[in-house]
Amino acid sequence: MEKRYFDFRDIFQVIRYGFSGRKIAVHLIGLIIAYLIYETLVYLSLFVVGGTAAQNFWNTYALLPVPPFSNAEFAQITEIAMWIGVGSFACIFFFASTVASKITIEQLRGDFFFSVGNAVTFLKGHWKSVVGAFISLCLIQIFLALIPFSIAWIGKLPVIGKPFLMVASLFMPIGFFLGMLIALIAVVCCVSLLFVPAVVATTGADAFETIYQQFTIVWNKSWLTVCYEAMLFLIKLIFVPIWAFFCLAGFSIVLYPMCLFHPGQMEHIMGRANLWLGGAVDQFAMLPYINNFGVFNIGSAMQETSAFITTVTAIFLTITLLMGIGVVIAYLFSIASAGNTVIYTILRKKIDGYNLLVPLHAESTE
Repeated sequence: MEKRYFDFRDIFQVIRYGFSGRKIAVHLIGLIIAYLIYETLVYLSLFVVGGTAAQNFWNTYALLPVPPFSNAEFAQITEIAMWIGVGSFACIFFFASTVASKITIEQLRGDFFFSVGNAVTFLKGHWKSVVGAFISLCLIQIFLALIPFSIAWIGKLPVIGKPFLMVASLFMPIGFFLGMLIALIAVVCCVSLLFVPAVVATTGADAFETIYQQFTIVWNKSWLTVCYEAMLFLIKLIFVPIWAFFCLAGFSIVLYPMCLFHPGQMEHIMGRANLWLGGAVDQFAMLPYINNFGVFNIGSAMQETSAFITTVTAIFLTITLLMGIGVVIAYLFSIASAGNTVIYTILRKKIDGYNLLVPLHAESTE
């Protein structure tokens, strides 16, 4: 097992642990599943709406995922389907993060050959802890928030409303502390988005223990957590663009000969891909230094009728573009999963002296 310092120096190891084919693959598969679920739900809802809703959506956005909070106006059932898709994405993301965190902690413990299959097996036995922690925190927050809302609602009732508010005002000091508690839990909810997968993966804790660890982090090492997360953010800010550049360079190098010898056909193929991605390729090509090789050129050829072979090629090109974007995002998620796992091991060591890098079976033997 490598030497650990249990301070900010360990965070720089995230650069290596985040650049892992297994973790990137885990998050990429999660992104693909989430994307397919999202698009399927959206188009099913559009077909339920009927009329030209599906055709209009395809003409505007095609395969481009559109968030429910965008400025576009959709039918209510479509917005509901979008929010369900967002919820599905969140669940899949946290499950994938738990798998990636499990691989990371086992690597930190010295098992560099810990497989994705073993991590998935671990997730099957502990996914309830991940979901339960988030649901419990949300329920606690909702329950506490209902107290002031209930008091305000009762105050609207005739006859008893004003006397009730007068009596309730006597408990304003308690209400002040209740508000502080709600604010604290809101912070804990934000922290849980970062550390719930890491806590479950490193300790195998149940939902209650996972929630307790979130409160412990916020209460004992809040500013240290902010500093470590800022360092992790800087690492993402530096290395994710570098990874995106290499992905773009690889894509451009492969397509450049085709663009050089078959410019018209490639413009047409890229044009079809641009239409199927809601014009995203055209907008992407307008960014500085993106289209130096001319592989994203979209000319007048995009208006021509597509031959069968050209259409098939455009389909695979569209899939490749989506996969390329997914690989970049998956690397970002991989760094986040590995980084939060490393940060949690540091925080846990500083909070109660517990060394999470010691294998659990070794501790039980001792």
